[in-house]
Amino acid sequence: MAGQPLIALPGRHRRRLPPATRAAVVSLLWLAVVVIAPRVTPPPDVRAAALFVHLISMLIGFGAVLFVDWSGILFLAGRRSFGDVLRTAEGALTPTWIGFTGLLGSGLLLSPQVTHLTTIKLLAVLVVGLNGIYAGTLATRLSRFRGYRPPTPLLIQAGLATALSQLAWWTAVIIGYLNSQFL
Repeated sequence: MAGQPLIALPGRHRRRLPPATRAAVVSLLWLAVVVIAPRVTPPPDVRAAALFVHLISMLIGFGAVLFVDWSGILFLAGRRSFGDVLRTAEGALTPTWIGFTGLLGSGLLLSPQVTHLTTIKLLAVLVVGLNGIYAGTLATRLSRFRGYRPPTPLLIQAGLATALSQLAWWTAVIIGYLNSQFL
């Protein structure tokens, strides 16, 4: 009605699951893909669509991770504030998990041949998910230092989580590429 003040209603606040519960969910979803995917033989057009979704999911998830990591490098070089890094990480959270979830979902329809390389790739994907949960808990702790530089031990933990993330993502990407070329 005209003349009445607008009332701002508080937004829905989602309660996050504890990290152990999130890790269990990621592990169970990953295990379902590992068990089911080799037993599924989709028609070629469905497999082609799943491969497209897989590649797009990789682009979205890994692209978001790379962008956050680049922001962290700029912070270490003195070219961005720590608040900038936190805002970048917060903004990348949803695309990162959309990409990861898309990888798992599309992976169900890719009928991977189980080889040593595929096993390493699958383990790398699990590490990406579990490390992502750990990185999220670190981000929560780091957000308390939005206005100034966090303690060095916390930055070291964030750096190690970042290095592990990069190692796992690149392992999955390279093995995925090798599998597509030689299997």
